[in-house]
Amino acid sequence: MSRDTSVGAGVAAGLLGAICFGFIPVFGKPALEQGLSPMCILAYRFTLAAIVLGLFLKVRRVNLGIPLRDIPTMLLLAVYYCVSGGCLMLGYEYMSGGVTGVIHFSYPVFVLLILLLFFRERIRVSSAVAIVIAGAGIYCLGVLGGDAAFIPGANRAEGVLVVVLSGVGYAAYLVGVGKGRAQQYDSLYLTFWILVFTAAAFIALAGARGELVLVTDTVTMLNLVGIAVVSTVIANVLVVYAVKTVGSTMESILSAMEPATSVVMCIILFDEKLNLPIIAGIALIFMAVAIVVFRSGKS
Repeated sequence: MSRDTSVGAGVAAGLLGAICFGFIPVFGKPALEQGLSPMCILAYRFTLAAIVLGLFLKVRRVNLGIPLRDIPTMLLLAVYYCVSGGCLMLGYEYMSGGVTGVIHFSYPVFVLLILLLFFRERIRVSSAVAIVIAGAGIYCLGVLGGDAAFIPGANRAEGVLVVVLSGVGYAAYLVGVGKGRAQQYDSLYLTFWILVFTAAAFIALAGARGELVLVTDTVTMLNLVGIAVVSTVIANVLVVYAVKTVGSTMESILSAMEPATSVVMCIILFDEKLNLPIIAGIALIFMAVAIVVFRSGKS
């Protein structure tokens, strides 16, 4: 496969992965409405995802054994992923989903900082511009286009810190996938073990909080399977492939399609309000993605 073809496939994978992540509220909101806690949903999400991907790899007769030397790398990536997902969910206890999404999208900036400070990588001007444009788009979607209020009585400083940590965690995960030993792993194999360790962590957390319950409702279980397959297995495999192909910076920008997809799906399925800031936000995100796609074509 030529470099241009590989980069094109990486950009496509990054976009599709972000879109799949954008379906999280499609499956997650009905589960929350049935009384499941965020931690319980995360435990089911990652457990089911690990089972589905594991069965798929077994059918393909992939050796899932993990050498002892690889465990530290897998655990570290899982820790980054847990910090990102757990802090993001915790952020909803402090502020609205819109503000949480805006602050969480600080992760492209942290990706740039990590690459600059720890790997001495040169940052392209086009990448920095795309991040600024995408950030403006997320701001339009999350703040100007929705309820920007903090939850009454919540500690605002603590809430902001928690969600910033979610952004730092995801940035560290994206960089970690594209650097060091993780770069040599097959995308499916890497994703499987990250899901296994992440599932174990959220099962423990949900159990410790007394929130791990048995789901018997068929519709709720189907939603959990949907979030596990579409928004976890498929999304993560595509994102890992994109990071390895086009790099952490490009993938972090392409990920801006996630909130845009979420907003569009919520408008279609849950009758949420469409207004000018939301339209402007989606347009800005498409502009940022277009810059990435155009720049990748000139690599």
